[in-house]
Amino acid sequence: MINEEKPEKKHHSPEEIRAEERQRIIRRIDPHFVFNTLGAIRIATKTNADLAYNMIYDFSKYLRAVFHALTDEETILFREEAACIVCYADLEKIRFGENITICMEIEEENFMIPPLSVPPLIENAVRYGLLNGRIKGTVTVKSYQTDTEYIVQVEDDGTGFEAAGYDSIPGDDGPQAGGLQRVRYRVEKMTGGRVDIKSFVGIGTIVTLRIPKKEG
Repeated sequence: MINEEKPEKKHHSPEEIRAEERQRIIRRIDPHFVFNTLGAIRIATKTNADLAYNMIYDFSKYLRAVFHALTDEETILFREEAACIVCYADLEKIRFGENITICMEIEEENFMIPPLSVPPLIENAVRYGLLNGRIKGTVTVKSYQTDTEYIVQVEDDGTGFEAAGYDSIPGDDGPQAGGLQRVRYRVEKMTGGRVDIKSFVGIGTIVTLRIPKKEG
């Protein structure tokens, strides 16, 4: 009988784990959003000082949420995430003007969610749903609860796509993963929840985060 030695499981130090977590968070930050926002602020400082002031305020609150996630990877109250979403949405509306409308329909805020879960979904809706062939469109962010779950939805009335089989793509937080894959990975890992996708060509897309209520 041949005894096969099992490969040693690699153990990471707390510092190495923390460094990996920081890299995951950094990968979730959309560089296009950051650079385009800074460019819009630069222009506004020359043309509209009040607008530039408001954009800097919103951008600083967004960055504060990013730094909070870098120092504490735990879940946060959706109330905190919603404040970040409002700032993010305000900046997107300024960038795209009347072409983009972002509506907030927040009914429930008192539950935990991985930080920076919703902005990537808004970015996807704007970039791939609305700007991909449409002149104007609306993104709606909703939150509410059922008897068993807290629900967060990001809905757009954009071009939509063939979603068959998309829900079977596993969540991933690796360097090649897209924003939606990373959100799915973190929702599953940190809350035990799931992410559902419904999309209809020519009608739009709904991404739903389902976070189970904890017993007790």
